[in-house]
Amino acid sequence: MQFSLRRHFNLALRANRWMLYATLGFLMVTTALVLGTISTLIFTPANLETIKSFDPYGLGLASLSALLIGAYWINKAFKSAFQLLTFKDHEISERLRDLVFKKSPAARLPSLISIGGGTGLSSLLKGLKELPVELTAIVTVTDDGGSSGRLRKELQILPPGDIRNCLVALSRSESLLSRLFQYRFEEGSGFTGHSFGNIFIAAMTNVIGDFGSAVRAASNILAIRGHVIPVSCENVQLSARFDDNTEIIGETAISNAGKKIVTMKLVPQTPLANPEALNAIDKANLIVLGPGSLYTSIIPNLLVPDIADRINNSKAPVVYVCNVMTQPGETDQFTAADHVSSLLNKTPLKRIDFVIVNSRRVARHLMEKYEMQGQFWVPPTVTKIEDMGIKVATADLLSETDLVRHDPKSLATTLYSILHDSGLS
Repeated sequence: MQFSLRRHFNLALRANRWMLYATLGFLMVTTALVLGTISTLIFTPANLETIKSFDPYGLGLASLSALLIGAYWINKAFKSAFQLLTFKDHEISERLRDLVFKKSPAARLPSLISIGGGTGLSSLLKGLKELPVELTAIVTVTDDGGSSGRLRKELQILPPGDIRNCLVALSRSESLLSRLFQYRFEEGSGFTGHSFGNIFIAAMTNVIGDFGSAVRAASNILAIRGHVIPVSCENVQLSARFDDNTEIIGETAISNAGKKIVTMKLVPQTPLANPEALNAIDKANLIVLGPGSLYTSIIPNLLVPDIADRINNSKAPVVYVCNVMTQPGETDQFTAADHVSSLLNKTPLKRIDFVIVNSRRVARHLMEKYEMQGQFWVPPTVTKIEDMGIKVATADLLSETDLVRHDPKSLATTLYSILHDSGLS
């Protein structure tokens, strides 16, 4: 259903018309009652003829009819308007919001930038999209595994998987179109393992000729709440050097190596940053890093030239959301302080103002399940982080189902509190 301002205001005018009709009816009823009362009080033979010529009760009946008819149509008009405004199509509120903010620059929403990739970023966005903020997700483009890796290799495009997950996370409802984007083919020669959304973005890239434009087109189709921007539009890969002095190229291979990472770089080393990403950082009121894989989702964004420099020079507070669990082959035995040190020592990033850490331990039965896979709870190590001159926000942020994840709403609430305390909300 498309929202029509003309239809909305026509309903409002119709309601006003019948309200005027009902008001006149009410005034006429009141007049009839008053005149009827007066005529009774001043009844004398001298004014008998005048009284006979006036029928207050007839006027009262006609007036009451007008009042009831007006009330009926007012109710009907307002019911139609209410149905229009509460119809499950968020385009209504979005267009009204856009209309208001275009006419009132002072009411501009604060800008929140979230930088990362993988399931961590898309999970965070589900909570952030409910906040009264202008939301932008800047997404890594080094993924080379699964459906994204196959499309990247076969079609020479950027990996669409993380982008797709962010688009669906920011879609305004769990619509059929959103579910379609996440649909994964389980059979069919050449299709098995691919998601429809990945194929769609790949096709749009070939039709339009530019990956960034294809992402914007997909954003419009899904009617997302916010913006999704690839950190770079160049075909880059991730490279890591380990403590045994070996070097591996490729995000998936790095994760599977199971070695301690010493340094990270991009191949080619100086890809151009997406101008849209730089512009978003410059306008940001709050910059959020994570949650997500430290070395393969967050750090790659900071290695793109100019991204970290723009963050360093921004007036916006920089917040790092530390992971709940360690990641095998990347952050084995890491504490929260180790995560922070890696960000500051292995990238050009020079400052982090806040770190958000989970304060509650994972339930024992879930911990046993994760420990069998080599994943462990990340100790918050608050004092060590504060000794670095960084503020720490601790909260119970766990969402425990079959998986241990950040709870999107709790995390979004914590981030909004930082935004509010900074005087920006």
